[in-house]
Amino acid sequence: METIDAILEYVVFENEQNHYIVATFSQTDTYHKFTATGIVRDVSEDMEYTLTGDYVHHPKYGEQFQIKSAVRKLPTNEKQIVRFLSGERFNGIGKKTAMEIYESFGDNCLELILQDDSILYQIPSLNQKKINTIKKGIQEFSSFNESYVQLIKMGLSDAKIELLQKHYDNPVEVIQKNCFQPFYEVNGFGYKTSVSLANTLAMEAMDSRRQDAYICNVCRDLVMNSGNTFLSLASICENTKVLSKQQIIEAIQRLKKNDILEIQNDRIYPFHLLSDEMTISNDVKDHIFKVDQIDESVLDTKIREVEFSLNIEYDDKQKDAIISFFNHSFSILNGGPGTGKTTVVKGILNICTQLYPDRTIQLCAPTGRASKRLSQLSECDSRTIHSLLQWDLHSNTFGKDENNKIDCDFLIIDEFSMVDTHLFCQLLKALPLRCRILLIGDENQLESVGPGKVFEDLIDSSLLPVVHLTKIYRQANGSGIVTLAKEIREDQKCSFDDGVTFIEANSFEILERICELISQQDIQILAPMYKGVCGIDEINKMMQELMNPKSKYKKEIKVGQVVFREKDKVMLLKNMAEEDVYNGDMGTIIHIEKTKDNAIIEVDFGNQIVPFDHDFLYFLTHAYCISVHKSQGSEYENVIFVVDSNSTYMLEKRLIYTAISRAKHHLYIIGNQQLFENQVKLKQKRIRQTSLKENLGGKL
Repeated sequence: METIDAILEYVVFENEQNHYIVATFSQTDTYHKFTATGIVRDVSEDMEYTLTGDYVHHPKYGEQFQIKSAVRKLPTNEKQIVRFLSGERFNGIGKKTAMEIYESFGDNCLELILQDDSILYQIPSLNQKKINTIKKGIQEFSSFNESYVQLIKMGLSDAKIELLQKHYDNPVEVIQKNCFQPFYEVNGFGYKTSVSLANTLAMEAMDSRRQDAYICNVCRDLVMNSGNTFLSLASICENTKVLSKQQIIEAIQRLKKNDILEIQNDRIYPFHLLSDEMTISNDVKDHIFKVDQIDESVLDTKIREVEFSLNIEYDDKQKDAIISFFNHSFSILNGGPGTGKTTVVKGILNICTQLYPDRTIQLCAPTGRASKRLSQLSECDSRTIHSLLQWDLHSNTFGKDENNKIDCDFLIIDEFSMVDTHLFCQLLKALPLRCRILLIGDENQLESVGPGKVFEDLIDSSLLPVVHLTKIYRQANGSGIVTLAKEIREDQKCSFDDGVTFIEANSFEILERICELISQQDIQILAPMYKGVCGIDEINKMMQELMNPKSKYKKEIKVGQVVFREKDKVMLLKNMAEEDVYNGDMGTIIHIEKTKDNAIIEVDFGNQIVPFDHDFLYFLTHAYCISVHKSQGSEYENVIFVVDSNSTYMLEKRLIYTAISRAKHHLYIIGNQQLFENQVKLKQKRIRQTSLKENLGGKL
């Protein structure tokens, strides 16, 4: 490892997102010019840096200096000093003032000011405001560099250092006091990173701070894996091997004292899920208020007008849903596929705009695809819940909250079974008390990925009016799909006809059967698990070779074991609100551009073309085959659902029901029919533990 002082002469390439640069430097003492690549977070040409790293030989571009760390030095010549003092860090200090400081104190002026800032009073033209700006700017620069060097020595990456420096005024002091504090407080700073710091700092193996973080991490993992909002002491002990029961109890008490875990009635809540459940309970009750009743005859007339304009006839349950919406401030519409939920929403929107022309109506859904589908079917604007709340990806915070409410009089949320405890809590906080709410969902679908079963708890609480739609109306091609969904819901014998085909195949025949079907039509493949001979990963590899084989006319890039190729079908794994694309959105790779130090993948999502230039596997995955969880909130013309004996433990009733109800025209189930029929009879193995229903049952 070498350390070099060098001046950055010219930036060839800079990635502003991850601060990766390719640049020409000139070594300060020898004037040797060289190319360097790596992370430099405080980039400024003509400025001097202390670079740490190694010279490496690039097979195409020759010798390069690979930067491990780059620390910008205080300038020591006229040009650099004037540029530095008149830069962004020193608001209100121009080149004239900067030159005056240089002429007064010479090349070492910045170091002199850092040692004794009172010398600035020797310059008559400087007022107190400018003196304070200069003092603060130089001190912050110096402390930033010193902190950066210390954090690099602790083994932290630039990305982690940036997180810390954004969150703490003095991150080194925080880490030296308790290196696990960022694990609790900084979004994106994980447990493993904190453990690595603890090892570097030689923290004792049984230090109570280690124990506390370990127990907190166990609790967080348990609720994310189980969907529970709380844990018992027994379940924590069962999943903790290195500590005694007494040590676990003591750690939990310390975590409670520091407001990291919450405890009520011997239930232990990580992620402040108790507070979230209490907030939901209180806010739901606050949104239950008496509304001005609409004359029954007026509402009946309006419903008949909608029926005429849409050329439909609502059944009694559907009319009840419309009437319930207008007679209550908070209501629920529950029903499976083909039961007419969207038709009811169209009627509600039509009548609402007539009766309340000056009120704001907002539609939303938990995913981008569900929101777009709601917008298309209702012919009204819809947004994702995250977009509505102005969610910030990097800080994991929301712009809309109890102090900055959403301007909304009526809120309709579709696919509500997908909404977890924390997200619904944040949404309720941001809604004005005047807002009336309608939740739409299917209680038989998979629960949210995050902890909780909010939709089920709200229905079971009997606190809100609920209309259950059961009659099936989708009688065109594919009506057998909604029939099968109904049979699964009602524990009846399954039938496979009119749009549903079951293809019997063992594990080693499934891929071959998929190939035969794919060659005939456009189909979305769904599977329960990623690994295995016919898991999602293997199916995607096979499908890529079948649908988009390697070609000299198509560029590709290999990331780990994954190959991304132009014309590949891919899915987004993260919300990108600034680009108006969201987790679960599908697109096609239209262009791959490889430079000597970077690569860009451009994806067409239909409404947006989005470039990705780093962390490809973090943002993208192949989408020829996707998980059932990822498909929730979406519909596809034709679906293949894989029922493999290797995934028996995942084939629960809710997952099967969700998978088969994604298809609109034709559903192909490939696998073991006896396994399918056995698994749909099984009740849910793991019922989520929550206290929301209990809280909602309290007095109003």
